[in-house]
Amino acid sequence: MPDVAWPSLISSADRHAGRRCLTRGWRPSTLVRFVCVAVVMMLALPPLLAQASTSERVRIRVYVLDFDPFLDNGLALTADRAWGNPTALGTAYVGDVSAASAGMVEHRIVKTTVVRGYPVKVNGFTFTNAQYLGCLANSSADYCDDRIDYQAVLGTAYDPHFGSACDALMKNRVDEVWLWGGPWFGYDEFNIGTPFSLCSQVNRTFAVMGFSYERGVGEMVHDLGHRAEFLIPSNIGYAIWDRFDGQRQRYAQDFFCPAGPDATHPEVDPPVGHAGNPHFPPNAYCHYQYDRDYPVLSDAYDWANYPNLTGAQTAVNASTQEGFMVWWLGRLPRNPGSTSAGLDNWWRYVYPAGRWHS
Repeated sequence: MPDVAWPSLISSADRHAGRRCLTRGWRPSTLVRFVCVAVVMMLALPPLLAQASTSERVRIRVYVLDFDPFLDNGLALTADRAWGNPTALGTAYVGDVSAASAGMVEHRIVKTTVVRGYPVKVNGFTFTNAQYLGCLANSSADYCDDRIDYQAVLGTAYDPHFGSACDALMKNRVDEVWLWGGPWFGYDEFNIGTPFSLCSQVNRTFAVMGFSYERGVGEMVHDLGHRAEFLIPSNIGYAIWDRFDGQRQRYAQDFFCPAGPDATHPEVDPPVGHAGNPHFPPNAYCHYQYDRDYPVLSDAYDWANYPNLTGAQTAVNASTQEGFMVWWLGRLPRNPGSTSAGLDNWWRYVYPAGRWHS
């Protein structure tokens, strides 16, 4: 499963009253740092509330395929490895997406099918238990890293009464599909099915999410973040997206994170930090740096006003764990209307399927 080692984080933010905390080279006392962060959080509340302005809503009906094979000892993979419970993880994910979208996105699980086997990969390959456990120990075999055959998996009726995922999509019973599995199952973080592609009889766009029960809800929301940064600029273009992101060029960096900025991991430029992206918060100088205290100025909260941006900047820094992706997704504009650049509610691009209503 590519790009899976991601923690996520909560971000704190303040307004211009926190500028003193941003001075390069200044080393505030613990008390002053605490006060600065407190000001940051209190003064961030108005923009957080301001973005809940649109009354648009969407319900996404989901078909869940949970591949949890029985091992030779008679235990399911998740039980044998003490990995996560997809039902609990899915519930937490639904709550995080609802929070990030201010209640705009509502998921409803229509059907969950537990498959006691492995999904078929490209060229018809399917793991045996020995092969799969071998990949967990040593992933050098070519088949470990192979992707699943999406057309085959979506076209198979694992539950003969419900039919295949493609059947459910074609009959408009569901809007997207979630795949659960373990490391090396071969899922993409997300896959966008365009008309007549992954399902030859489905004439609309839909998403397939690839979730790992070895990971947590933070990684699930991270997957959605990558989905957003793919679909939104595909519709509005990178000229506008880069004004929101501001850190996209940093994806070219290697994944080593030095103790401090260096020539290949330069310090972030505060005036152009913007909102960041799933790998780089506004104040990050390396991948996945979600716990950095260093505060920078960012216009992340001003995107609540899109397309009528004011240029206002707010001081932001970060604490730890899964909240950053919820915070970041919460910065996506969600206003009614459109301009020549496209829709003012970017969540419509993230969720092209489903029934949107006011």
